[in-house]
Order: sequence, then structure tokens, then C-alpha cells
Amino acid sequence: MSDEYRRITDPSRTSEAIELTKFLVHKHYCENDFLADETLFDDPFLWFGAADQEFATGRETVLDIFRQFQGKVPKCNITGEEYRAEMVAPDVCLVVGRMWITTDPSTRIYIQVHQRISTCIRWTGEKARCCLIHISNPYSEMEQDDVGFPEKMAKQSREYMQQQLEEQKKLTQSAVSELASIYHTVPCGIVRLLRKNGSYELLTFNRTLADQLGVAEKDIPKLDWSQGFSQQVVAEDAGILSNALDQLTQPGCSTNVDYRLVSKNGKIIYLNSSNDFISEDENGQIIQRLTYDISPRIELENALKRLSFVDLLSGIFNRNRFNVDVGSIQNRSISRLGVACFDLNGLKEWNDKMGHPAGDELIRRTALHIASVFPEKTYRIGGDEFVVLDEEKDEEAFRACVARALARMEKDHISISAGLSWRTENCNVWTQYEQADRMMYREKQTFYQKSGKNPHREYGIRPKSDSSE
Repeated sequence: MSDEYRRITDPSRTSEAIELTKFLVHKHYCENDFLADETLFDDPFLWFGAADQEFATGRETVLDIFRQFQGKVPKCNITGEEYRAEMVAPDVCLVVGRMWITTDPSTRIYIQVHQRISTCIRWTGEKARCCLIHISNPYSEMEQDDVGFPEKMAKQSREYMQQQLEEQKKLTQSAVSELASIYHTVPCGIVRLLRKNGSYELLTFNRTLADQLGVAEKDIPKLDWSQGFSQQVVAEDAGILSNALDQLTQPGCSTNVDYRLVSKNGKIIYLNSSNDFISEDENGQIIQRLTYDISPRIELENALKRLSFVDLLSGIFNRNRFNVDVGSIQNRSISRLGVACFDLNGLKEWNDKMGHPAGDELIRRTALHIASVFPEKTYRIGGDEFVVLDEEKDEEAFRACVARALARMEKDHISISAGLSWRTENCNVWTQYEQADRMMYREKQTFYQKSGKNPHREYGIRPKSDSSE
């Protein structure tokens, strides 16, 4: 129905009377706005309501009653409308109708009744006005078959309520199904725990959590959750995670921590855990943990970190890693340290004669020979300069390894100069590096003197201080 009653131009006034009656019915039951247009009510006016006490005459008296209805009538839906109209005088039409009035489910009121209405419409000039409304309910009085109670009306209302309950059940089941689908397909593990007296009990979990742990869903409840997490957490990280859970002291508290666990297939998984104190009651405290697999991110970060520490030409550690490891050694108390310096002889001449690709290949072969004897201890810190830092070998083994590396390069026709320093007292990486570097430089000078070359002029070798060791 429209918000405003419009007079139709049908020459039959019965149609107009029916439309005016429908307009008033819908305004009252569907919009609780019976007084949408007070000019539609004639004077004198008579009104009979559905209840026994609802009866009044006089336009203003009845309109005052209607004003009391505002905000009191729950929203209803109207179905099965039927109307009949008869002109009982030249300007007077009598309308009777019936319909089903059903409360809208949004009102949480469940009533369905068969309503009847009678109206009298009178024309004054061209204006149609209502001068009588009589509303009745066929169940306001009991039927002949009812004994002591309007059983049929109660049954109909119950059936309507059951129908609405079924609709709500379907909606609820659909929502639960959708939530379950989301719960089990989100890309994070979800686990809810009951914490009481410092111990945890598993409440619920989702499928992703089982995938992260590498176990079947049916086996999740079999794991020990008494600490708030499974025992697959790496031992060094268990304390970090436990401390994060201990910080959840009241509802609303939240913590976040990264940790590692060992999947059932033996693979290390990096996880980020978002931990929340959800609620508390007499049964205990509800703690929820959301776990995100950050292994790809960590692996990428480690890969990038490794690349930043690796010399791309030779594949061994670069100057960046050398500086980091030197700093680490300087900050620790160590009982032994061996430092060896290696520098290719004639690299510039080799590049000039054979080309830089050949020079690059020479550098790669040199790095391979040194690293084969000192794995994870060899650094390329300049164009043709290599350094070894070793905290493990004793002096005899260290010197033997340097000799072995030199022998391998000699066999591969690689000319190189070397110097070393090994100490068990006053270990200082920079002091020992300078010592080994001076030894290496003196050997390089000897090589060029024997070969009749001037290293300063022909090979760009910068003279170094010949201070004593």
C-alpha cells in the first residue's frame, strides 16, 4: 500500500470504498500508523474493536483512542485478503472483509488469527470518508466444539509458532554450517582451552591445527595440553610460549609470540601464536590461541640473510659475514683461535692475458680448495684475498690444514701466498689477522722477487708495513 490514500477514478464507488478500507487496515497492522491521514475519518464516527471493551462514538473520541495505539501494535503481515462492498445509499457504501493477520517474526511474538472487518464509507461531495469501523475475531468467542477454552485458535497460533521455529532452525543450521566451514578452512590453527589452577584442558580445535601438528584430527585430544600447548613445541621455545600464556591475567588480555614445533614427520614448523583471554566463569578461564604457519616467511628471511652473507662468485662467506663473525668472536672469551690469510699471485696479469671470466674461474677454484679444508670457516674479503677463522683446531691440526689447502692449490696450478697466526692466549682476531696478513705479504714479495716481477708496478700491490710480529 502507498503511504498516502489516493482516490481512484473508478466510476464504481464500491472499488474506492474497498481501497480506502484496505489502506486503513495496512496502515494499522503493517505500519502501526492508523492516523496517517485524519481527514479520512468522518463525523459522526463509530468504532467497535476486537476486544469486548473496545467501543466508542464521536470522531475526536475515537481518534484519541487511535492515538493511544501508536507504538503498541506489533508489525504484522497480511495474507488472504477478501473484500465485498455494497452501496446501501446513493453516497454510502458498506464494506466487509476478512484476512489472516500474522505477527512478523522480527517481533518475536507468534500469533496468527483470522480477522474480520466491516467499514462504512460515506461521500461528502467527491471526498470519501470512513464513518464506521467494526473489527471482529471469529475466535473471540469459543466455537461449539471448544470446551472451556478457544482450542482451535490456540492450535493455529501454536502451528504458526512451530512453523516460525522451523524457519529459525533452518536459518540457524545454515549459519552454523557456514561458520563451521569457515572455522575449519581458515588458514590458521584455532584451539580453545579451559585454564583452571594453572593447568589447561582442551575444549575445541579446528582442522588447520591438526595439519600444523601433522596429526589426524582424532588424535588431537590424545595429546597432552596441560601446559596450554602440545609437547611438540621445541624445548627452547616452550618457556617463551608458557610465559606468553602466563601474561593472560584477565579477560581482554592478549599476547603474541613466535615459536617452533616439530611436526610428526620431523619437520621444524615456525608458528606465530596470538593468545587471548576470552572469558571466565565458575568453571575456569577460556583461553584461545590462533596459530599461523610463518615457515615460508622465516625460510625466505633466512634465505635472504644467507644471500647477504655469501659471496655470489665463489659461494663462500663474504666480507659482511666476516665482519659479523669477527664481532661475535671479539665479544666472547675463547681459548684458541687460528687465522689464515690467502692471496692469489698474479691475478691481474691473469685477467689481462686470459680475460676476467678466466679470472673469476680462478677465484672459484681457489675458494673451493680452501673451503674443502675449512668448511664454514672461509671468507672472501676482497678481490683475490681469502681469510680463515678457526676456533676449534689445535695448532698442529690448524697448520696441517693450511698446508693441505696450499698443496691442493699447487696441484691445481694455482699460485697463492699465505700467512697464519694461531694462539691460545691473548686471542684477538684483528691482531692475529694483521699478523697473518703481514706473513702473507712477505711471502708474496718473495714470490715476485723470484719471478723478477715488480708487484707494486705490475700487479698493483700496495706496500705494507714490515713491523715485527
